[in-house]
Amino acid sequence: MTKAPSGRSDTSKGSVLSSEHLTRDLGRRTASGGIIALCAQAMILLTQVGYMALMARLLQPDDFGLVAMAASATAFVGVFADLGLSMVTIQRKEVDHDTVSALFFVNLGVGFALMPLAWLTAPVAAWLFNDPRVFQLILVLAIAIPITAAGAQHKALLVRNMRWMSLHSVNLGSLLCGCAVGVAMAWGWDFKYWSLAAATLTTAFVGTVGQWILSPWRPTKVANWKNARSAISFGINYSGSQFTNYINRQSDNVLVGWKSGPHELGFYTRAYSLFMLPITLISGPIGSVIIPMLSRLQTQPDKWARTYLSAMRLTLLMNTILCILITINAQEIVKIVYGSNWSKSGTILMILSLSLITSISGQFGGWALISLGRTRELLVFSIFTSTIRFALFLFAIQWGAPGVAIAWCITSWVFTPMLWLYATRNTELSFKGLVKAAAPFFGAYVVVVAFFHVGSSFSVLPLLAEGGLVLKSAIAMVVYGVFVVAPYRFAGSMLGDIRLFLDRDVRSEGLKL
Repeated sequence: MTKAPSGRSDTSKGSVLSSEHLTRDLGRRTASGGIIALCAQAMILLTQVGYMALMARLLQPDDFGLVAMAASATAFVGVFADLGLSMVTIQRKEVDHDTVSALFFVNLGVGFALMPLAWLTAPVAAWLFNDPRVFQLILVLAIAIPITAAGAQHKALLVRNMRWMSLHSVNLGSLLCGCAVGVAMAWGWDFKYWSLAAATLTTAFVGTVGQWILSPWRPTKVANWKNARSAISFGINYSGSQFTNYINRQSDNVLVGWKSGPHELGFYTRAYSLFMLPITLISGPIGSVIIPMLSRLQTQPDKWARTYLSAMRLTLLMNTILCILITINAQEIVKIVYGSNWSKSGTILMILSLSLITSISGQFGGWALISLGRTRELLVFSIFTSTIRFALFLFAIQWGAPGVAIAWCITSWVFTPMLWLYATRNTELSFKGLVKAAAPFFGAYVVVVAFFHVGSSFSVLPLLAEGGLVLKSAIAMVVYGVFVVAPYRFAGSMLGDIRLFLDRDVRSEGLKL
C-alpha cells in the first residue's frame, strides 16, 4: 500500500507516483503495452460480439432501445463524473500524493452528487421518450456513476505506470462478469431489458473493485490543495471536450428515440455498436498507450513528432482493412451477429461504415492536443463541431435513423481534416505531413469500397462485387496487401515505425524528462 504522510509528496523512486520508471525503455513499454492492449481488446471484442449475438436472440429491439434511451440520460450526467481528472494523472510529468488524493476525493464527491442529479432527469426523459419504463431504468443505471468514480484514479495510475496486464485483466474480468449476469437474467429469469441494466452495474462494480485490488495506491487526507487546483483546471477543459463528444455520440440516439421510438432506436444502436468495433478493437487500445508515451515526450518536440507519425501510420495500417471489411460486408455481418430479423440494422451500418476511417482518424488530433496539455483548444473545437453536427441531425431526423446515419457520415468526412489542421498548429507536425502519411490508407479504402459498391450497382464484375462475405473479404485483403501493405513494407516505413518502439538506441536517447 502506497501512502504519503500529510503535507509530503510521494514521488520517490519505487513509488507508484514516481515518473522515473516511465522514461526507462519507454518505447518497449509502449510496444508491449500495445500488444497486450490489442490482444486483450480482441478478447473483449469477442466477448462483446458473443454477448450481443446471444442477447439479440433473447431480447427484442425495444429492450435495447429502452436501455439506450435511459443511458442517454445517465451518460449525459455521468460524463462529468470524472471531470477529466484521470487524464490529469496520466498526462502530467510529475504528480504527488496530495494531488492524486485531492483528485480522488473530487472524483468521488462529484460522482455522488451526480447520481441524484441523474435521478432528477428521469421524469424529463420519461416524458421526452413517452415511455414510463425509462424512468425506472434511469434510477437504476445512475448507481453506476459513483461506483465508476471511486475507481477513476486507481485506473489512471495503472495507465500511468503502464501496468497494462493488470489494467486489461480488470477490463476483461469485469466485462465477463457483467455479461454472465446479463445472460443469466435474460435467459434464466426473463428479466428482459433489466438484464441489460444489471450487466452494466455488474461491470462497473467489478471493475472498480479490481482496480482497487491491483493498484497499491490509497488516498489519504489532503494537506495541500495548491497543485490540485491547476490539475482540476486541466481536467475541466478535458471534461468539457468529453461532454461535447457525448453530444456527438448520444444526440443521435436521443433524436431517433424521440422521433421514432424504441423499436427504431434498437436497430440504430445495434448498428452503431458494430460500427464502433474497429475503434474499440485497435485505435482505442493504441491510443490508450500512445497518449501516455507522447505525454512523456512532450518536452522533446522532434521525438514527439516522429513517435506521433509512426503511431498514426501503424494504427491506420491495422484499422483500414477492418474499415473496408465492415463497409463491404455490413448486411452479412449484421445477419451473422444479430440474425435475419435485424436487416434494418444492416442498412444503417452500411451507411455509418462509410465514415469509419475518418471517425478513427479524427482521434489522431486528440492525441496531439491531449498529450501537449492543450485541452482548452480541444474543448473549443469540440463545441464547434458538436453544434454543427447536432443541427444537421435535427434536419436529418425527418428521414429516420438512416437519415441521421448519413448526417454522421458527412460531418465525419468534413471535421477530421479540420481537426488535423487545428491540432498541428505550433507543433513540429505539419498538416501536409499528416495528409501524406494517411493518403495511402484513405486511397485504398475509397478504391476498394467503390469497387464493391459501385461495381455491384452497375453490374461491373457482379460475381465478385456480389459475392459472399468470405469471397469479398478475401479479395479486399489481397488488394489491400498488394497496394498498401507491400509498398509500405518495402519502402522501409513499416520497419522504421516499428523500430521507433523496439530499437534500444531510439528508446533511450534523450528520454529523461
